[in-house]
Amino acid sequence: MAGVPFEIVERLCTPATSAAARELLLRREEFSNAKAEVEEILRSRTHGLSKELFRAWRKAIRSGTVPPIADPPSRVFAACWDGAAKLADAEAHFDQCLQRELKTAREALLDSARTILPPYLVFAAKGLGERLSKQFSSGSGALPPRNKNERAHERTMVLYLQRICAKNDSLSAFGPGGWGKIDKQITLTLTPAPGIAKRESFLERWTAHGAAAALNADPDIRAELSPRLHPNGRLDGEQFVFAETGETLQLDQQSVALLARCDGGTPAHSLGVEIELLEQLAQQNILRWEVEVPALEPYAFDVLISDILRWRDGPIRKRWLDLLQPIAGSPAKFAGAGETDSRVQVMDEACERLEQLGSARKTSGRFLYSATNPICEECFRECGFSIGENLINEIATDAAPWIDFWRDNYAFVAGRVATGLRQVLDKMSVKRDFAVPLPAFLHACETANFPLTGPGLVGLAHRAFQEVKTAFRERMKPHADKTEYKLTADDCHFIRDNFQYERFDEYTYPSADLQLAAKSIEAVTRGEYQWILAELHPPVALLHHGFYWSCPDKTGLSHALTATIFGQPNFHFGIFAADFTATTTVHLFDAPPRSCNFVAPQRGHPNWPTVRPAEAEVYVDQTSGDVCLRKIVTSEYLGSFARNWIIPLGFHPFQFGMTPQMPRLRCGKVIVQRRSWTITLNEIGKGDFTGISHDLVLAIEHLRVERDLPRFIYIRPTEHALRRSGAEGRDKDTKPVFVDLESYLFLEIFHRWLTKSGELEVTEMLPDPDHLLWKETDGRRTFELRTLIIPRS
Repeated sequence: MAGVPFEIVERLCTPATSAAARELLLRREEFSNAKAEVEEILRSRTHGLSKELFRAWRKAIRSGTVPPIADPPSRVFAACWDGAAKLADAEAHFDQCLQRELKTAREALLDSARTILPPYLVFAAKGLGERLSKQFSSGSGALPPRNKNERAHERTMVLYLQRICAKNDSLSAFGPGGWGKIDKQITLTLTPAPGIAKRESFLERWTAHGAAAALNADPDIRAELSPRLHPNGRLDGEQFVFAETGETLQLDQQSVALLARCDGGTPAHSLGVEIELLEQLAQQNILRWEVEVPALEPYAFDVLISDILRWRDGPIRKRWLDLLQPIAGSPAKFAGAGETDSRVQVMDEACERLEQLGSARKTSGRFLYSATNPICEECFRECGFSIGENLINEIATDAAPWIDFWRDNYAFVAGRVATGLRQVLDKMSVKRDFAVPLPAFLHACETANFPLTGPGLVGLAHRAFQEVKTAFRERMKPHADKTEYKLTADDCHFIRDNFQYERFDEYTYPSADLQLAAKSIEAVTRGEYQWILAELHPPVALLHHGFYWSCPDKTGLSHALTATIFGQPNFHFGIFAADFTATTTVHLFDAPPRSCNFVAPQRGHPNWPTVRPAEAEVYVDQTSGDVCLRKIVTSEYLGSFARNWIIPLGFHPFQFGMTPQMPRLRCGKVIVQRRSWTITLNEIGKGDFTGISHDLVLAIEHLRVERDLPRFIYIRPTEHALRRSGAEGRDKDTKPVFVDLESYLFLEIFHRWLTKSGELEVTEMLPDPDHLLWKETDGRRTFELRTLIIPRS
């Protein structure tokens, strides 16, 4: 949910200015029409004007001014005179409104930024947070001149405010989470307790990678580390087989005996061999002998501390504990710090200590969800939320065709992904029923320019989804001019009716983000509400650490997830998106238990079902054509590359835009997609859009009329614009930005985004502000329900 009331961004509005702009546009049109009639009369010989009055009117029309007061001889001249006077009044009124409301909006912005943003900016990039905080504190009360730098500063503040007031991002108290329950006896209850009930503060995963790099640069610690057989190789008698290339290396008996004892749990000093032999085997990539960051572990830094605590007591152990334990203690200090200055100090201390290690993070880059700060925090609120079973089940019943559409798309995309993977296998061997070691297959995919541990698998899925999007847009073209269109079952089943693919059930049931629009809880009870299906995710979205840590019924969640996989296992082979940050780390091995196999070269947990990559092989199922993984020795099935929880990243968030617009899409009582528009820079027209721009307000109001745009919208670059800029996929620009088209400060953001990308996807805000039913003493809040769709029992 949003951590700050929506009223904060409403204070930035300039509605009288927008109304005055609409009035001015109307007066301009009236005067233009009246002037055209006068010009027509002046061109005729029957105007009936004296020579002096004729010259005065002709001069006035050409120059755009009003002639001296006289008695016009006809109604046309009187209408033109009256139109010119009203136009002048409208222009003056518009300017007055803009100057007055912009001043009020800027004051509200500065006030909100000073009171609300400082605790939030603890999580901003260090330089930005310091700069903004300094500008807050240096204010004397008077508004600074609105020069270029000040406008940029104000845009930054507005963007931060919209994120915590009009979005449902997860971050500390500014995007807390909560859990609710389904109750057969009620319709809806919502009794949120004030404040934060629990905090979860932890170090980001990049800090563990930085610490590991620093440790590995110290040769003094080598004897404390526990070497293990390289996961991408295997012993075959007295030969070591490099599974990635198939090459072999002959070993002596001493080396073979040593490798059998290198289990990743026995430190080097206990192996009773010369360090030089271990060094040689590590350099040959036969052993992995280094500090390793555990995969899929949100508390990775703490695991490294636990490793060091198992070292022999001595100066090396003490030196590294003295360096790292203060960093490890930072999250607890951060959670316990009540004042913003104290939290900033803890964050700064952690950054400084990491810099001393040489492992500070300089930049987060443009990647979506990337983390800059060393400490992250999630917060939990007691919401008192219960929803009736009949009410929540309306999603599964009314939106069933749309969910079928998602599942059909899943199966279709999986088929296309399998086809792409089979092509790699075909190039690796001419044999029909052939299997290749997992490391060799991953290497071949990387050579083919779609690395599966990176974006390769998601890229294959994304390209397949483009076929579906194109076909769906074509189907929607006859309805493109409608405000809303009620989808039929045939519309949602067009994939199964028009494409050839194998359907399956496992892993295809989605997690749905829902929003409920109503004026109040009582209105919902009376049946006055509207469901909005905001997004569909793979079910593992519920297993992100940012959600899972606070789940009050992990056993119940695990049982629900079990129902969606139909007994089919899956595997983790090291794809980066699974543990890119601590918050988004997926608890794959916690729910459902024992359903996931760890087949990655990274360090796993000793309690996980683990298969070394060199002991797994990739093969094609001759019945389905699916590309799967199995154990080499026993042929035990480990899972599918395509039929798992990864490929939906290639069609998330399952939305369909269209030029010039896509109508609002409905299934029964459920809006499954909000109305959207494609807006291009050319539609704004020419004008002076610098400084305090009258032209900007007028251009946007004209655009609203022409395109039937609502006041409250979300914007982001279109797919085409992102692809053109090279930022397609999971770039930060893909996150929608809230815009109030009756706020001058937001208009500047709208224009800047449009200028930058060339075209924008504009989506209506639903629920709109009047139907935000979550109300507390300090105002209304946006929120959404993350749910899990499961098969009928």
